Amino acid sequence: MISAKKTIAMSFAVASLLLFATAAVSAADGPAVMITDYKVEPEALMPGDTGTITVTIQNMDTQSSETETTTTTTTSYTSSTTTTSTVNAEIESIRLSSRSKDIEWLREGFQRSEYYNVGALGPGESITISLPIKAATHTSEGTYFPEVCIEVENGENVRFPVSVKVESSSVEILEKDVPSEISISESKEIVMVVANNRPNSVSGVNVLVKAKSEELEFMPERIFIGDLAAYEKREVNFTLTPLSAGNKDISFEVEYKNGENLHHSELKSSVFVRSSADLRLILVDAPRSVLKGEVAKIDFDVANGMPKDVKAVSVVPVSNGEWEVRILPSEYFIGDMEAGDVFSASFDVDSSELSAGDNRIAFKLAFRDIDTDRIYETAGYEVHIEVKEPQKDALPAMSMSCIAFPAILLSVIAVMWVRVKQRRKG
Repeated sequence: MISAKKTIAMSFAVASLLLFATAAVSAADGPAVMITDYKVEPEALMPGDTGTITVTIQNMDTQSSETETTTTTTTSYTSSTTTTSTVNAEIESIRLSSRSKDIEWLREGFQRSEYYNVGALGPGESITISLPIKAATHTSEGTYFPEVCIEVENGENVRFPVSVKVESSSVEILEKDVPSEISISESKEIVMVVANNRPNSVSGVNVLVKAKSEELEFMPERIFIGDLAAYEKREVNFTLTPLSAGNKDISFEVEYKNGENLHHSELKSSVFVRSSADLRLILVDAPRSVLKGEVAKIDFDVANGMPKDVKAVSVVPVSNGEWEVRILPSEYFIGDMEAGDVFSASFDVDSSELSAGDNRIAFKLAFRDIDTDRIYETAGYEVHIEVKEPQKDALPAMSMSCIAFPAILLSVIAVMWVRVKQRRKG
């Protein structure tokens, strides 16, 4: 039998133990984190392009909570306190994982390849993260699946494959209506087509024309298109005006952006510029040769074979720079000419300053286009005139003939008179 003292001592010990607070904590397995949405920009990368994968990460667990119960017992009473709190998703890191080097994290700065200490997401909360990527220059066309990896400190880790397309097709510029040849006096409209052959839209589309400014003039020199949707085509028009004759090379360039990546495509073409305009200078008459000091008269016809009128037409002698030749008039002004008109122009060339032998004298046409008011000039039209020196013995020979002729005439008359006298005597 237990004594009263021992009973009291045991009761006191139990009471002392019950005076300590007792806490019980219960928690769920952890929050559930998911990638609820993602976007790849641009939609399709070209080899060598950079881009971004933008992912939306959400804590899907809206009910997980931590419950903490604290119980306090004394000799006279027992009490308990229960505290409940929600569970946040503690995201430790986010990175991009790829089995190949075709699509990789775009390394910047200190070769960073993941985000650390992203933060905590409460139940139902979400966060958007952009991951910079790059397609290697050797990447083949196709679809690649790099994985977005999320490490959750107090929950399950996540590995989510993202579809990234690589497409090498480009934006092209094509000829639609470009003349193979054009007259130096013409201005023609040419039509080009810009075609987006890509499965995604492109932006900042510009069309530029490259040609030597002293040979060809384009208006305008650049046309801004802007955005082109996937597989969209757009026509652009330029006005071409040739400034010199011959075969001329033209280079057309289209620049565009695929995402933030600038690209170029080029088309090379050519046009032949006829040296003789459809406004023609036709030689009507010119002497083959003249004696030095004589005046050579040269006659032309000016014919407008163009399908439109021209204005301020004139014929101008072209100096060869070796000697000054006196040609009158110094400019033969015709004025306006309708399509199909023919006018005459005449010049007198003083041969005094020309050298003996074959001489080439050039004439050119100058006129203004009735539409653009631009001045045009045709290539020089050369007239060949032979200049001969006068014979030095020509004047003495003429004097001898003048003296001999009367003497011969008198002799003939004398002979005839003698014969008449003899017949009468007989």
